Amino acid sequence: MSIEVVFLIVATFYWSAPATPAEPLFAGDSILDLSIHGPLTSLAAGLPGEAGVAGWIELEDGEKIPVTLSKYGISRVRECHVPLIKIEVDEAHARDTLFEGQSSVRLVTPCHHERKFDKYTLLEYLVYKSWAIIAEPALRVRLVSCRFRDSEITAVEETGLAFFVEDIGAAAARHGKTWLDVPSQRLADLSPEECALLALFQFMVGNTDWSALASAAGERCCHNLAILGVEGDPYNTMLPFDFDQTGLVDAPYAAPDERLQIQRVTQRVYRGYCTHNDELPGAIAVFNAGRPELEELFSQDGLPDPKARKHAWKYIGAFYDTINNPRKVENRILGECR
Repeated sequence: MSIEVVFLIVATFYWSAPATPAEPLFAGDSILDLSIHGPLTSLAAGLPGEAGVAGWIELEDGEKIPVTLSKYGISRVRECHVPLIKIEVDEAHARDTLFEGQSSVRLVTPCHHERKFDKYTLLEYLVYKSWAIIAEPALRVRLVSCRFRDSEITAVEETGLAFFVEDIGAAAARHGKTWLDVPSQRLADLSPEECALLALFQFMVGNTDWSALASAAGERCCHNLAILGVEGDPYNTMLPFDFDQTGLVDAPYAAPDERLQIQRVTQRVYRGYCTHNDELPGAIAVFNAGRPELEELFSQDGLPDPKARKHAWKYIGAFYDTINNPRKVENRILGECR
């Protein structure tokens, strides 16, 4: 099969339109301005998975939406002062607001309340947006200038850049699929074209913190990938998330798996499967076709920190130099497959 035919098949499958219109929260790309209120000190001191605490979101126009706040994340719990926050929305109070249609969303927060950490949040947001350019399904995201107001400490307010991430179950439903609760899956359960595309994307952003086949014992498959399925489909679908350990973000706490024998997360390692090597020309064609839109994403007006975005695009540029050099493809991709 020619590269052109493979590209047409892959592009048609991955660039299909969303199944349903976007809810208000994810309908635009402008930076929202809002406040999160609640017992944030207690929330930060608790453990992931503990019962949530009552709080509210205050919108820019002063409207308040009651919510339940809970903490999630693993590496962030060890390294960061500000927790990642799962927000359960009171749907009755959310009607006719930005949060209409949202029963649960996640808020990716800056690691610490210092301005220098905003750039890492911004770059992770851009990784999510990049995957949405390359493939569907993708989790929708919305950038936020967020004020954190701790109800336990009078007059304490911190501001930082954050972003909302669509609920995985909602994303699955939007595409007519179900989020599967399975401990593992076989390589045969996955589309070879999709696997090649995903592996090449993770290589682009410098991510080795993922697995398409398994997760930690007792956790839902798979590591930093949600598995979506629908009865009658020959293959499951992978939905990637959690990109703070990527080389593109290069967060201060990010560290590579010591088994990979690399010193920094910015060092790319291809983690795709050798059995899918025949699909790589088609995947490379998709990335080349998406390059102008990716470049526009990283250079668009209205986003903060142009210096960080320029540096990140230079990092992606090195990826494009690799995939369009046959010798580098042979050595750094085909030669490093599993």
